[in-house]
Amino acid sequence: MPLVTRQAGASPAPPASTRTRHPLTVTYVDPDGVEWHWSDPKSRVRVLSVTGIGGPPAAYTDTALAGGGNLPREYQPAKRSIVIGLHVYDDESQAGLLELVDQLTFALWTERAGLPAPGRLVFGRPDGTSRQIEVLCTSGPEHTDTDSTRDAYQRDTDYALTFESALDPLFQDAAPTGPIVFGAPPEAGGVPPMPPVLLTPSSTLGETTVTNSGNGDAYPVWTITGPGVPTLTNVTTGREFSLAALSEGEVVTVDTRPTLQSAVDQLGNDRWGDLVKESPRDLWTLVPGRNVLNLALESAEEGSQISMVYHRRWLRA
Repeated sequence: MPLVTRQAGASPAPPASTRTRHPLTVTYVDPDGVEWHWSDPKSRVRVLSVTGIGGPPAAYTDTALAGGGNLPREYQPAKRSIVIGLHVYDDESQAGLLELVDQLTFALWTERAGLPAPGRLVFGRPDGTSRQIEVLCTSGPEHTDTDSTRDAYQRDTDYALTFESALDPLFQDAAPTGPIVFGAPPEAGGVPPMPPVLLTPSSTLGETTVTNSGNGDAYPVWTITGPGVPTLTNVTTGREFSLAALSEGEVVTVDTRPTLQSAVDQLGNDRWGDLVKESPRDLWTLVPGRNVLNLALESAEEGSQISMVYHRRWLRA
């Protein structure tokens, strides 16, 4: 029989039953910003079960080859469905239960002023971090079995709710990463830098590296302060975009998120027409892992800078 060995002096791992484990917590934020803490023991709306928060379904397209087989064309996450079981109760009165169900029903009606109005599901982890996703509720609160129906809302009830991802089937951090600031080195003595000036977090000119520690592409939001002519390149992916010249003190924010792509200056003016790119995809992402960036500001001066923030994205909660 095989021998089981361990390092001398090492303590055996504790039995699984004695290890401290904590479930993910679930919070729902309705379209009006009201938070429902469904994992709070004091809440009258308690989560019973959650499915659909693992890896997303994949949308895959290919082309049949003449000699047999298929050529993959596209592979990307598709819309996901999340099903949550809830227990709703009121120990004080039937009137209190009915009022609570009214409030919950409106919170889950993800439409306001005739337009879709996503809510958010926030899943908290034991380490204090959380991941969230925008959702539309596609099955309103209704009884899940005949016993609850016969009870006629007298004491408590259970619901099974279905949520569909609204825009993005991936989860993202509740808190952003950044801002990460890249500034032009001060012109203090020595030979002044010649344009274009490559911006890095340190005084060393050249390329810089940003590591996206999420497992999904992240979409930066850039803030560019003039003067200078900015060109932003992700060397890792080969994508690049630039912007028309900015004057001293002029600030333009470039949002690369697919459904929110925009370029706006500090006065709120639309600067989309000043972007130079071949396609919207050139407003590039940070891929998972190491990204080599080349951020240049031609004719930059002291005070010119580029900064970015982004939310890490995740394949699961």
